[in-house]
Amino acid sequence: MLAHWKNYFSEKRKVYVFLFTLISIAVVLFAFLHFLTYNETRIGFVFNDPILSQFTPINVSTITFITTYAFGLSGLIIALQKPEVFIKLLQAYTIMTILRIICLYLVPLEPPVNIIPLKDIFLESSFYSGRENLKDLFFSGHTATVCLFAFGFENKKLRLIFGIGTIAVALLILAQHVHYSIDVIAAPIVSFIAVQLQQKLKLQ
Repeated sequence: MLAHWKNYFSEKRKVYVFLFTLISIAVVLFAFLHFLTYNETRIGFVFNDPILSQFTPINVSTITFITTYAFGLSGLIIALQKPEVFIKLLQAYTIMTILRIICLYLVPLEPPVNIIPLKDIFLESSFYSGRENLKDLFFSGHTATVCLFAFGFENKKLRLIFGIGTIAVALLILAQHVHYSIDVIAAPIVSFIAVQLQQKLKLQ
């Protein structure tokens, strides 16, 4: 792995690309943090979800947390083996976060009526500023993040594994009524768009 990174940084242009990528994701995540605080104060639409109305929510926060971050960390470790793949995913994630801000702004929603707030230690201590963010809805960030790996990797087996992971996370989130069904359905679509936009930018 170190040899791959050493070779990557041997080109001056790629050093600039790497630095640009890190700065971009830092700026976007900082903006996202403040946007989420603002978003919680907005009045959103109430959506009568025909899928969620069919069952009573159950608390699967622990399983959802473990599943999401197990796939997320595994994906990052795998991506780190190849600098180009790692940079590609960071850039795609930055684009996806920008799209999340846009989507959340354009589609403000009130939380599902029977929502059981998801306990996510990482988000609560960072982006959620120690509180429960119930209006971080359209689209599902947990689902989209795992799905980003499915579209970002070229290996078919990895795509299948992370595709299954995406479905698992989506079902767990729905089981707890953390998101509306449209939130998890839209997530893979936006992830795909983010990867496609990253490829068109050709910043690698």
